[in-house]
Amino acid sequence: MLRYSFELAALGLRRFPKSTVLVVLTAALGLAACMTTLTLLHVLSADPLPGRSQNLYLAWVDTVLAKPSNAGADIMAMNGFKTNNYHTIKLADAQALLAAHRAAQQSVVVDVVADEVSDDGRHAQNQQMVLATTSDFIPMFGVALRYGRDWTPAEDAARAPVAVIDTDLAQKLFGTPNAVGKSVRLKKTLFRVVGVIQPYVLQPHFYALSGGDYSSDGGENLYVPYAAALDAGLAPYTTDGCDDARHGKFGDAPDPAHCAVLGLWVQLDTPQQVAAYRTYLQNYVEQQKDLGSFGKPPRSELTGVAEWMKQNNVVPDSVRLNVWLAASFLLLCMVNVAGLLAARFLRRSGDVGVRRALGAPRRAVFLQHVLESGLACLVGGVLALPLTWLGLWILRQQSSDFAGLAHLDPAMFGSLFALALAVGVLVGLLPAWRMSRVEPGLQVKGE
Repeated sequence: MLRYSFELAALGLRRFPKSTVLVVLTAALGLAACMTTLTLLHVLSADPLPGRSQNLYLAWVDTVLAKPSNAGADIMAMNGFKTNNYHTIKLADAQALLAAHRAAQQSVVVDVVADEVSDDGRHAQNQQMVLATTSDFIPMFGVALRYGRDWTPAEDAARAPVAVIDTDLAQKLFGTPNAVGKSVRLKKTLFRVVGVIQPYVLQPHFYALSGGDYSSDGGENLYVPYAAALDAGLAPYTTDGCDDARHGKFGDAPDPAHCAVLGLWVQLDTPQQVAAYRTYLQNYVEQQKDLGSFGKPPRSELTGVAEWMKQNNVVPDSVRLNVWLAASFLLLCMVNVAGLLAARFLRRSGDVGVRRALGAPRRAVFLQHVLESGLACLVGGVLALPLTWLGLWILRQQSSDFAGLAHLDPAMFGSLFALALAVGVLVGLLPAWRMSRVEPGLQVKGE
């Protein structure tokens, strides 16, 4: 019966081509609008590091020697610095927390901007993002090495000028993806390449949100030890604040010794480790006696990845609002599709009456019309696919920080057709039920 009902549904689609086109177009527009916004929401809210992110935490202590008032923020603003909420810490705090080694793995992260020049000076990539970090970053964040190795804790401690680059940068600077043993010049310092990684695609770019970069399109292609980066004069360009105005003048880079510029991510694998590290952070900040003279309470936080992205509004309210608006538009389209289907089906009441008189059960009539509705909306889903790509392309042309993330991944590709089928079944239920209630006697008599 299912095969026969499917054949009848396919024939029904071809019987009234004008109304079929209207049904398909209406469904396609609603599906495309909904999938465009859902895709962006999906990418922004997805787990950036599946299997790892639930064990990663941003550790923060507030030891900036400045009064916690708007006046302090105003002083910083007058000197070219904006106080933010990136939960960064000062250099001495980062060194102390790293030395304590209370976490399974731990990484300092700070983005710096530099010209990346090949050792022979013939090739350069200007104004590129460089991640200054520690040796734990690559295994901790699941970065895949292709050639060579990552640097060691001993090289961290020795402040060795070593680097790990990705294959794209290696190709641009050296003409080969395997650049192990070559050197990259950052300012006046040569950093020896010890490893080459696959381009690191992390969406969103949660571990370094200070640059407002949510996507990997503007992410880093070179990784160096943070101590060696500071020795080379590579300075961060954002800060959560400095000890006082003397440590920040207009046009100067913030001084890591007196400004909160370094993020500290730690890996904690059990709830017990999380509780112990949270207690350790609070005890650490309570030992900073200088804070009392500035009227600052001892503050520390340990923030998981999901909570950190929520605090930074990685999924803006405007994206959620657009999803609701698109869903409302899809609902309106569904109502119109249901009306069009009802009109189509009622024109075939005589045929249905004859089928019923010949012994066709109500469930067969109901199934035929639900299948016809589902097929029509599946065709609408096929048409919605290029419309969705167009909508995502338009989003990528916008100036929003997250616009570059608007891509249709395999999961959302499958979701489009699942949604199309669900819409087809839902909008077809009432018209199909109405057709299954057709009285054969009245229709045959009318004929």
